[in-house]
Amino acid sequence: MTPSSFSGAVLRVCAWSLLMAGGAAGIVLPHPVTTALWAAAARLFAKAGDTGLVARLTSASKFGPRIRRRLAVAPHEATLRPSLA
Repeated sequence: MTPSSFSGAVLRVCAWSLLMAGGAAGIVLPHPVTTALWAAAARLFAKAGDTGLVARLTSASKFGPRIRRRLAVAPHEATLRPSLA
């Protein structure tokens, strides 16, 4: 395994972990948390070169538009900010 394929595999494992965490979080937490985790997973899949999975995530009927909006902003701007309102 070459270093580049190894790093791609590591990125995919991390991305799948974020997808699983988003699915589990979706049971008890509101959708902004789930969307943030899935958008982070989409960023990792894109970095690993897996454009097919990024396309599947962004084309989903319920969360696809939310994930696309999160991907459109810079990663540090897409962080969750608690509100006191």
